[in-house]
Amino acid sequence: MKGELEELIEDPILFAELLLDFNPFNYQRNLLIDKSKRIVACMGRQSGKTTTIATKAIHYAYTHPEATILIVSPSLRQSMIMFDRIISLTYRNQILTKSITRKTRTIIQLTNKSQLIALPCSENLLRGYTANLVILDEAAFMPEEIITEIIFPMLSTTNGAAIFLSTPWGRDHFFYRAFTNPEYSVHKIKSSECPLIPPQFLEEMRQNMTEEAYRREYEAEFTEAATCYFPQDLIRRCVELAQRLNLEFIQNLETPTQNGEYHAGVDLGKLEDHSVIAVIKREEETLKLLWIHEFQIGTSYNHIIGTVKRADQRFQLQKILIDQTGVGEPILEEIRNQDIKNAEGINFTTKTKEELLSNLKITIEQNRLAIPYNRRLCEQINQQEYEYTKSGHLQFSHPKGSNDDMLWALALAAHSATIRRETPSKLIRA
Repeated sequence: MKGELEELIEDPILFAELLLDFNPFNYQRNLLIDKSKRIVACMGRQSGKTTTIATKAIHYAYTHPEATILIVSPSLRQSMIMFDRIISLTYRNQILTKSITRKTRTIIQLTNKSQLIALPCSENLLRGYTANLVILDEAAFMPEEIITEIIFPMLSTTNGAAIFLSTPWGRDHFFYRAFTNPEYSVHKIKSSECPLIPPQFLEEMRQNMTEEAYRREYEAEFTEAATCYFPQDLIRRCVELAQRLNLEFIQNLETPTQNGEYHAGVDLGKLEDHSVIAVIKREEETLKLLWIHEFQIGTSYNHIIGTVKRADQRFQLQKILIDQTGVGEPILEEIRNQDIKNAEGINFTTKTKEELLSNLKITIEQNRLAIPYNRRLCEQINQQEYEYTKSGHLQFSHPKGSNDDMLWALALAAHSATIRRETPSKLIRA
């Protein structure tokens, strides 16, 4: 019996198979047995990265007494994805379950005095910890100074290990430099390496996505379109600012909100597009994206109108800017009929789109827009491409297989929050 326990301690693959009912693929086995102090895992979608790293965390916690394992992500919601996977795997085995002495929403403590803790990437919440293992999920979206000035020091006295896990995003960042660092143990895994993903599915994704997005999301490559209007490294600034401000998304319209100046933008979808509403809170010169909701395609306009009204009641919106192009005109009229007097419409033209996105870009460049981590939103912002018309104006488009509805709702809300209060907006009059 003693020999079997020792074997489980030394062999994380055997631990996974016998205790977690998890049979890893070859590339997952390589990650599980990697004992390096600095591990970089750059993995494509649906390649099992969350399950693999969760298994590694569980094995470490149960085989290293009095260890502290931290799961850190750009937002607490993202950290909880990994943490919940740890819980679900642990509860597959009664022996492991009985070893849990305390469990809260973000903490698991074991009989061997080890603990696993889920945290957002917040300087205030991370300071003070000493850790044996830190897992940084979506590390490409974390502020570099938190990694270098807080994460690394907490590992110094324990000779601890760090796992940097992310899909690719931007080259001017610690994650990319770690990915190219010969001193680090790097695992680059394409989605095609996962036997559960049929080649037909990958080919379908390739046909329905931009080439850059497919290579980034499924082949784990650092790519970006040359004509993107919002570069990835610029978008990251918004996510990093949200982390510095400890900003998280409001999950629903029933969540209590503080008094303040709130603005909304509504992009109305057509048959093949989503409708989206975004709400921004302005605090002095800083704009905080607090809530963004993407409706399913085909959602009735009555439901969308009702949601706009509920958002107005919840936030006491100062202004709602609505895309009134096409079907938007009668919907705007109906919204006003619901006693929402602060709703104003905008016709999307080449000129008004240029003003909207130019304003949004300036706001980001001035480091005034905070966006909690949302991968889909970041991708939509990055995928917006531009070209110049003969008259010298900017003309925008999104590639086939991509969407931009969340971007336009954000741009509308940001414009509402930044236009001069004392004069009517030229954009609204357009």
